[in-house]
Amino acid sequence: MNTTQNWSKYQSKIFAFVEDASAGNAVVEAVAGSGKSTTIVECMNRIPAGKTAIFLAFNKAIAEELKARGVNARTFHSLTYSPVTRARNARNIETAKLQLIIKEKLSGNDAFLYGGFISRMVGLGRQAGIGCLVADTTQTWLEICNHHDLELENENAELGRALELCGQLLRWSNADSRLDFDDLLYLAVKDGLSLPKFDYVFVDEAQDTNAIQRALLRKILKADSRIIAVGDPAQAIYGFRGADSDSLNLIAEEFNCKSLPLTVSYRCPTKVVEYARHWVSHIEAAPTAAEGEVLDLGTKWELDKFVTGDLIVCRTTKPLISLAYKFLSARIPAKIMGREIGQGLKSLINKLNAKGIDSLMLKLDAWTDRETEKAIAKQQESKVEAIQDKADAILCLINGMLETERTIPALLAIIDALFSDSKGGITLATIHKAKGLEANTVFWLNSSQCPAKWAKSGWQIQQENNLCYVAVTRAKHRLVLIEDQKR
Repeated sequence: MNTTQNWSKYQSKIFAFVEDASAGNAVVEAVAGSGKSTTIVECMNRIPAGKTAIFLAFNKAIAEELKARGVNARTFHSLTYSPVTRARNARNIETAKLQLIIKEKLSGNDAFLYGGFISRMVGLGRQAGIGCLVADTTQTWLEICNHHDLELENENAELGRALELCGQLLRWSNADSRLDFDDLLYLAVKDGLSLPKFDYVFVDEAQDTNAIQRALLRKILKADSRIIAVGDPAQAIYGFRGADSDSLNLIAEEFNCKSLPLTVSYRCPTKVVEYARHWVSHIEAAPTAAEGEVLDLGTKWELDKFVTGDLIVCRTTKPLISLAYKFLSARIPAKIMGREIGQGLKSLINKLNAKGIDSLMLKLDAWTDRETEKAIAKQQESKVEAIQDKADAILCLINGMLETERTIPALLAIIDALFSDSKGGITLATIHKAKGLEANTVFWLNSSQCPAKWAKSGWQIQQENNLCYVAVTRAKHRLVLIEDQKR
């Protein structure tokens, strides 16, 4: 990493911009591994005396890391927590708030038919600012539904009724005294709460911001404040969560930002950078970068190729489960990143309400056929992939169990054991979960899956290409392409 005597020309230009009080606002397009944190710390050191500054970090871990380096770093949620909880006279965060409201307010039939769908929709709706930034109308809810390829799971459900209930649930949520994490951001905007203002605002991972977060930026800026948004449009992969794939451009337009490149990757060796240029042509290797290597082993690999600290990434979950079983059978410590992925599998298992494993497999087959047929009818190919991956993941988990130990409780326990957010051993992760991770050696499992062939719309194609770029740029020394072994 750079020292104060060895800043790149791009970093030096950013520092000069920060020091120039008349320079205005900027978007810093930072490629993967470009020394973003080090650059931000130095920017903070160059802010004129007497000026206040804040760095809005993407997550708590990054905020804590930068705090330890003397930066006033916070997440969006920590920024709004005190004002919102004080205004609403609330002490705790109730993560299941929407589910509780549905249980309390909706009749049994409506809750059964629409509960899961409207809960997901209202989460996305608050991120989009429905009811404060955009109108709470059926058309607005429909646009969110279509953008995220969401569908009703029950064949007896009616879309019109579902969209009506979305608006109703949002209004119930707004009136409810309980708070969830989405409320911390949404209500700060909707209720017009006063937030601290700063002279300089730095925004981390700006390509993944949503409409409500961008509205919060406006609330913490003084009339003469400066904003420096740091991000990489090629790492925008959270469109399905509510992030706007065009967030950097939206910030640039709204705040009249200049564009400042940060294109030297200090993480990746030369060979990996060259490979990454398939997706991002402007990424550069550091002058002192090692050559590194990119290998394509296909199916010709064995478990002895992997060592503790390696990272294995894949487009889908099922191949990761299969490989994790192989590691554990060989007494090699391994875990799959993403406890919430495991929770999603458990939720489906519980929903199917099977008495035993044989019954579960039959019900899972029926569920897969039913949901796939509906998705195909609606030409939702991304949904088909997600359905099949979830079903395949559960079947893979079952097939890895001993015949004598195949019970529903044992299956749920295995999921808890396999999926974790802790570090150690060999880490397996979907590409979405791998963002922010790095390793000396990265194995990209089934790279032929990416980009997905179902991607049709512009934003879907771009997000899929971005997944490829994210997968490749996790590697600090070596990138190895491998394929599933059919044995």
